[in-house]
Amino acid sequence: MNAPASTRRAGAAVRAWRSAKVRYSLFLIVVLVLLTLCADWIAPHAHDAIDPAAAFQAPGGTYLIGADALGRDVLSRTLHGGRMSLVVGLLATGLGVLLGVPLGALAGYVGGRVDWLISRTIDLLLPFPVILLAIVTKMLLGDGLVSVVVALSLVLTPFFARMARAKALSVAQLPFIEAAQGSGLGTGRILTMHVFPHCLQPVLIMATLSVAFAILAEASLSFLGLGLPPPAPSWGGDLQTSMSAFQLAPWTVLAPGCAITLAVLAFNFLGDGLRDVFDVGDRFL
Repeated sequence: MNAPASTRRAGAAVRAWRSAKVRYSLFLIVVLVLLTLCADWIAPHAHDAIDPAAAFQAPGGTYLIGADALGRDVLSRTLHGGRMSLVVGLLATGLGVLLGVPLGALAGYVGGRVDWLISRTIDLLLPFPVILLAIVTKMLLGDGLVSVVVALSLVLTPFFARMARAKALSVAQLPFIEAAQGSGLGTGRILTMHVFPHCLQPVLIMATLSVAFAILAEASLSFLGLGLPPPAPSWGGDLQTSMSAFQLAPWTVLAPGCAITLAVLAFNFLGDGLRDVFDVGDRFL
């Protein structure tokens, strides 16, 4: 006899919490989020405060981890830059989920021409590289947070749509879907009550991995000058402006570089941990 859905979800949550990989990665993510959210109070200096006399000052004293070429505090810029990078990663992933999952689930459940139209649209978006989409959105929307988020969400949407479509195709063949159709439930209610809940766990796993991808992609775009425009603090932008001075002041590169590495590893480990947990319990889900 199958357990109720709420019991299965509670069991999955307990198994996830028992995973050391999930706990440690969640702890690191929470620490990163708190540091960036509290940057206004933690940062010892304003992120845009320029002091030419302190250019490339070594770590210690007034500047705990040093200053950059303009005399700006590296620690303050790293904390504030993390806020922008995490916001971009979370917003791009959230928008990708909101666009991709309903489209994919609708295509897989309804089939026919609807499936053909949505699938062909997904196939058109998949080959587009993130750099090309960033250039197009920057031309259409201008510089700023919105264009970066839109570009990254367009990259992520097809992957969520394909995953949701595959899950919906399998769920549509199950007996309880026929029972729901026989009881008179419409397509919208069936999708909401039966199809979407079955997509929850794979969406959660893919979303955590997608946040890591979006953070890394945002850093890459900012490094190439296609991300957030200066002087806005961002990990990728600070890397780009500091690379030429790496030998003279390595701390200006190491701080944002280590921050990117920690954030990406934390979300990747969380996704891997959730995947391991849910794979073990597949027969109960």
